Amino acid sequence: MEIIDLTVNNITPDMLLDFNHHQIITKKWVCNNNRWELVETADLREWDKEKRVWITEYLRQQIERGGSAVVAFDGDVLVGFCCMDGFLLGTTAKYANLTMLFVDDIWKRKGVGKKLFDEICRKAAHKGADKLFISAIPSFETVAFYSNMGCEDAKDIISEYIDTENDRYLEYSLTT
Repeated sequence: MEIIDLTVNNITPDMLLDFNHHQIITKKWVCNNNRWELVETADLREWDKEKRVWITEYLRQQIERGGSAVVAFDGDVLVGFCCMDGFLLGTTAKYANLTMLFVDDIWKRKGVGKKLFDEICRKAAHKGADKLFISAIPSFETVAFYSNMGCEDAKDIISEYIDTENDRYLEYSLTT
C-alpha cells in the first residue's frame, strides 16, 4: 500500500465509482444533557453515484483552498482517502479541520485509516496547526477509530468546522 498526495490534476469525477462504502450503524453516540450516551440504531450510510462525484469535487475544493488530501493505493486501486481544509481557526489553539477520512470497506482494519490519519496530521502540523478538529459521524465504530488514534472530545468547538449538530466533535493534539 502506498500513501500519496492528491493533486487537482489527478482528481477525476469517476475516481470513487468503485470505492466500497456501505456502513450499517447499529450503535451511535447521542448527547443528552451534555453527556454522551451510546444508543441502539438502525442507520445505513451509502453513497450513490452523485455523492461519489460530489466528493471528488469537494476534494478538489479542499486542495484549491490550500488544504491537503492524501490517498492510499494498493497497486492502482484506491483504498482510502483523507483531507483537511486549508485554513486554521481557533482562539486558544490553531485548529486544522479534518473534513474526510474514508477507507474502502474491503480494506478496513488493515491499518489504512491510521496511515492516512498520521499523514494528514503531519500536513496539519506543517501548516502550523496545534490541533486537528473532527466533526465525526457519531457511530460507535467511527468514534472508536478516532479514540484509538488518540482523539478526545473537543475542548473548543469551531462552529465553521461543524458538519451537523448531531456529530461528535473531536480533537487531536499535534504538539504532544
